[in-house]
Amino acid sequence: MAVIGNLLRDRARLSPDMEAIVSGNRRIRYREYNHMVNQLAHYLLESRIEKGDRIAILCKNQYPMPLIYLAAAKIGAITVPLNWRMKTDELRWILEDCRPRILFYDDDFKQILPLLHELDFLEQQIRVGDGETIHPFFEDLYSARPGGEPKVEVHEEDPALIIYTSGTTGRPKGVVNNHANIYAAGVANTNTLDLRYKDRFLFVTPLFHISGMMFMLAPIMRGFTLVLETQFHPLKIWELLQAEQITGMMSVPVILNYMMEGLKVQEVDVPSLRTILCGGSLVPAPLIRVMFELGYHVVQVYGATETSGAITYWMPDMGIETCNSVGPAIFHAEIKIIDPSTGEALPHGEIGEIICRSPVLFAGYWNRPQETEKVLKNGWYHTGDLGWMEENGFLHIVDRLKDVVITGGEKVFPAQVESVLQQLEGVAETAVVGVRHEVWGELARAYVVLKEEAVLSEEDLLAHARKHLADHNLHDVVFVKELPKNSMGKVLKFVLREHANQENHPAQI
Repeated sequence: MAVIGNLLRDRARLSPDMEAIVSGNRRIRYREYNHMVNQLAHYLLESRIEKGDRIAILCKNQYPMPLIYLAAAKIGAITVPLNWRMKTDELRWILEDCRPRILFYDDDFKQILPLLHELDFLEQQIRVGDGETIHPFFEDLYSARPGGEPKVEVHEEDPALIIYTSGTTGRPKGVVNNHANIYAAGVANTNTLDLRYKDRFLFVTPLFHISGMMFMLAPIMRGFTLVLETQFHPLKIWELLQAEQITGMMSVPVILNYMMEGLKVQEVDVPSLRTILCGGSLVPAPLIRVMFELGYHVVQVYGATETSGAITYWMPDMGIETCNSVGPAIFHAEIKIIDPSTGEALPHGEIGEIICRSPVLFAGYWNRPQETEKVLKNGWYHTGDLGWMEENGFLHIVDRLKDVVITGGEKVFPAQVESVLQQLEGVAETAVVGVRHEVWGELARAYVVLKEEAVLSEEDLLAHARKHLADHNLHDVVFVKELPKNSMGKVLKFVLREHANQENHPAQI
C-alpha cells in the first residue's frame, strides 16, 4: 500500500545501520530515525491530533523537519510546510486558510511571533530551534514516548501534504498531495534519475518547496543518506561536498551560477558528485555546458507543485547538444501539447499549452473545487505553460500562457524578449508585459532594472531587441529600481500589467 509512513518502517528494517540524515552535528541512522518518528507520532496522538488535522512547520533545513513530516504521515495528519521568506500577513492568510492545530517553528523567524496569540485555532506553538541549533525542549517532547508503530489506519487516498503555491496572480492556493501522489512521485524520481543505494544527497535549497518534501522520501525508498545544510556559501559548499562525499544535490540557477564562480577561485575535485539537479526556473544552456566541461553534470528539472515536483528531467547522457530542452516526461507520465482554445492536440514543433497525465498529479486545491476543475480536466493537468515538443518527446518551454502578448494578431512571448534583453551586459533584470492599445490590442513593454553604473537608454534596448526579433516584439521600455516580487522571488507580472494599463505611466513603481 502506497502509504509513506510505511516506507520508513521498511527501510529501518532493511538498512537499520545506514545513515539516514546528516544534520549539523547529528548523524541519525535509519533504526533511530524510525524510532524517533514513532515517538513524535505518539506525542501527536497524545495531543489529540487526528487524521486530517493540519500540522504547520516553519523551520530551516534540519532533522526536525523530516521528523515532523513523517510523524504526521504515520497518523494521517497533514503537513503544511511554510515558506520562511514570507511576511507576517502572508503567513496569517495561509494559516487562516488551512487552520492547523499545531505549529512547529524556529524562533528566529520573527514574522511568526505576532501571530502566535492571535490565531485561536493554533492549540500548540512549539519552538524547535533558532535556525542553527535545536532546543532541548523539542526532543524532550517525544524522547520518553514509546517507539513502536502508531496504530492508526492510514489510506493512500488520505491527504498528507498541503503546499501553498507562490501566488504570482494573487493569493496562493493550497496544493493537496495525498499519500498515493507522493509515493508515485518517489517511484518516478527513483526510476528516472541515477539514484543509487548508499548515495549521499545534499539539500541546501529550502525543504519547504515541493522538491524538498518529495526528496525527503527518495532516500528512504532507494536507501541512501540525506545531508541537510541550512545556508548556502559559494566556496564552503564545495568543502561540504568533499567532506560528505556527496553524490547528488538540489540547486536553483542562482546557486549553480555561484558554484561555477567558486570553481574559478579555488582548486576543487569532488569525484563523488554525479548529479546536480537544478529547477525552479529554466537553467541557461551555457551554464549547463560550462559545468559539463568542468566535469559536473547538471540535470534540468521542469515541474510544478501540482505535479508533485518534476514532470520532466533533462540529463547530460541524453546528449549535451539537447540541453536547451527540459527533456522527456518522467517515468510513468505523459505530456501533450494542445491548442489552448480548442483543446486539440498539436503536432510536433507547434507551440501550445503543456498538459500532463500521471499518478503524481495533485489531489486538488484546498477548499477550492472550482479552481481545481479549471486545471484538472479528464485526468490531465493543464499547466498554463506554453511549449513545444520534438518528435523524440523532448519538451521545450516557451512562456506562461497568461503572459503572452497579442499585438496586431501576432503573438509575443515575453520570456523570449526577456532572454534577448538579458544579453546586454548592463541589464540586471527585466519583465515584459502587454499594455492595452485601441488599434493594436496590446503593445509589449519591458520593465528593466539596470546594474549599478550601467548606462543604457531605451533606444539601446529597442535597437538590441529589434536586431534579434521582429519589431512588434518590443514597443517601449520603462526603467525601474526593482521589479515587484513575491516571497519566492518570482516577478508579479499582474502588478506590472496593472501599472502598465493605468492612464498615466510613472517611471517608478
